[in-house]
Amino acid sequence: MTQLEIFQKFGAIQIRDVIPETLAHYITHVMLRQNHEMKIQDILQTDDAQVKNALACMNHSIMCETIGERIWPFLENILGEELIPTYSYARLYQNQNSLEKHVDRPPCEISISIQLGRSHHYSWPLFVGGQRFDLAECDGVLYKGYEVEHWRNPCDGPEGYYSGQVFCHFVRANGPYAKYAGDERWPDEMPFERFRTLSMETK
Repeated sequence: MTQLEIFQKFGAIQIRDVIPETLAHYITHVMLRQNHEMKIQDILQTDDAQVKNALACMNHSIMCETIGERIWPFLENILGEELIPTYSYARLYQNQNSLEKHVDRPPCEISISIQLGRSHHYSWPLFVGGQRFDLAECDGVLYKGYEVEHWRNPCDGPEGYYSGQVFCHFVRANGPYAKYAGDERWPDEMPFERFRTLSMETK
């Protein structure tokens, strides 16, 4: 079966080397600094409703949404159809964190969860439908976030373990959830742009 056939049948596929290692480590570095700032300000937990005791969370940040914009054409090539970004965010997990079994909102019709940097070689499994994914740094799981249940069991990594993840969400441009483009945050103009840096990269 092709990747596309597996995706259509099971709702999830693993993709190698979605982003460069230097970028994966950089984003994790940023979240470690964010966690340090939280400690200085005596902030006990993030504003992340899903995983309240995560070490850090970057909601709707320009950095995360730029990653979604850069991988946008790459994911369209895999799926063979046009997508529209909705939103992205990143989270820094630690031991004992877990993610309850759930499906996402309609703006997460097509989603990718990308493994960022982590403190140890231990890979904390992600379960999507009937599949288990053990990701290397920079790898991602592309999945039907609004259709297929996904979860993580309590993290049991080595002492001091942390693991970064960035989540980029899309809708099908010609699908039933296209109205959620940009997560309905910008009524007048979409903030996302394909090939924004084309002149820079082809000069």
